[in-house]
Amino acid sequence: MLLSIYLSMALSAGTTVSCDPELFRIGRSKNANEVVYLARQAPDGRLDADDPLRAEWHMLAEDGHREGLNFIEKLLAYGFSVDPAESGEGYLVVLKAKKDRPVRLAMRGGCPVASVTINGRTAELRRIFVQAEEGGGLIPSIAWADLEGVDPASGSRIQERVVPE
Repeated sequence: MLLSIYLSMALSAGTTVSCDPELFRIGRSKNANEVVYLARQAPDGRLDADDPLRAEWHMLAEDGHREGLNFIEKLLAYGFSVDPAESGEGYLVVLKAKKDRPVRLAMRGGCPVASVTINGRTAELRRIFVQAEEGGGLIPSIAWADLEGVDPASGSRIQERVVPE
């Protein structure tokens, strides 16, 4: 009886969707640290029109603390640009390291999602893993990158290995 009263009160008060702000991660072969891309939502639940996406390091090779990207990381490797989508719904995100494969940031089912083409199919991007080849230079070369996502209709995993030309 008490449970049914509680449920009735909750439903009459309106339900809110609780969304994980994490969209996807970029991991590297160098260590366990990852750059995590997070959606920023306005108080009304929509994507923040002024700043819909942010990125931060999760220092998993250390103590797990989080820190922002530095200037060079934003400029060359992990930075991004965000523009409103031409359709007027959501945003087009271009990752500095992968400019030829834009990511669409939008709301689905009340939660933010990052969609990208993986292996010729639309997928919700979850992870990019980069296999780097350390050389003598300041910036390592990329041997390959694995894109991992989920088919939004079936929930099945989609993968693609991208090898730079």
